[in-house]
Amino acid sequence: MSDDPLDDRIIREREFRRRVNVDLSDVVVPERSGDEEERREELAAAVDEALGNVFDPFEQASGDEPGAIQEDGSVPLAPERDIVTEVAVEGERRVNWLLMVAMILVYSAIGIQAGIALSPYLAMAVLLILAAVGFALGERWVPERNMALLGVTWVIIAMKVLYGLAIELNRWDYIGVESLGVLLLFLVAVNVLASYRHDHDAIAAQSTLVLLAIGSTAGSVLGEIGVAVMILVATLLMHGLALHRQSGNLAALGVAASNLWIGMHAITGGFEIGSLKILSLESPLLLFLLLMAVTGINAAMAARFAREDNWFSKAFKALGLGEPGLWGVSISLGMVGALLTVAASREEMGYALGMVSFLGAAFGGSYLSVRGVESRRVAIPLLG
Repeated sequence: MSDDPLDDRIIREREFRRRVNVDLSDVVVPERSGDEEERREELAAAVDEALGNVFDPFEQASGDEPGAIQEDGSVPLAPERDIVTEVAVEGERRVNWLLMVAMILVYSAIGIQAGIALSPYLAMAVLLILAAVGFALGERWVPERNMALLGVTWVIIAMKVLYGLAIELNRWDYIGVESLGVLLLFLVAVNVLASYRHDHDAIAAQSTLVLLAIGSTAGSVLGEIGVAVMILVATLLMHGLALHRQSGNLAALGVAASNLWIGMHAITGGFEIGSLKILSLESPLLLFLLLMAVTGINAAMAARFAREDNWFSKAFKALGLGEPGLWGVSISLGMVGALLTVAASREEMGYALGMVSFLGAAFGGSYLSVRGVESRRVAIPLLG
């Protein structure tokens, strides 16, 4: 009986060794080094849909790009367009846009000079004739493919002349500030109709930017609350047009311009342009609520149109800085305006941190949505 405990201990040790001594020599484990390498290459080559292709000065060419010349002088993959065609096409496009901007500036200056130098009735006649000529040339040239940009330019010039005429009527004391606001809103409606008539985003963009300017001057009559409401209405109009027209151009412009506009009102102490008074948004609560509302709208719109083409991305590409996505370029420009708002309140640390926290949450959630995270997973932590 005295040997039983010893025997039991030996038996238990043998049983334990038998259980843990598992022979895995016959188990075949497939090697995954190749798969891991391919996966690593795929991740390296993947493009962030939100940020797009951003120029990296330290990136080394792989040699697989279209038009890349190998060491032996061969070109395995020919480019879509040779360098001569590329320079000609891109150069012509840039010249066209530069001429468009130059024409708008020149004729705007002519309109201003006519309003200052001529008598009111003569200036009114000249400006109306110039606007009529612009609309007529737009009707004539926009339908033609090769002349469409020139026709759009003339429509934009015509609308700018009418906006200038409305301001001159106020300067000549023919209409008051209230009537000026109503007239400008009517012209904005005409501008929107013209954009649909000729189906071009540049004309629509002008109307929304003018509406933002009207919102800035609403302080002359409606005070700070009027300015905030008009900026919000202008933002909604711009994004509404973007949704209706499915336009990435207007969406990107709305995201960038609205936040920049709020930042301008927050950082400046207010100023005057003639009889129009630009108020500073000094009420902390009003400024915070406006920034929250506009930021939420902008974050949603940037996520909605993240994969669409837009003017800002094309401008970066033309400058040789890559081709950032709509989300990246519009949010970056919008953050400039938002940070101006934060800088205006930098002395109140808690208030400024609240703004930064909300901006980070809104734009961070928008980024995750673009990267494929479900909207519900993004919204629950933010709303909770």
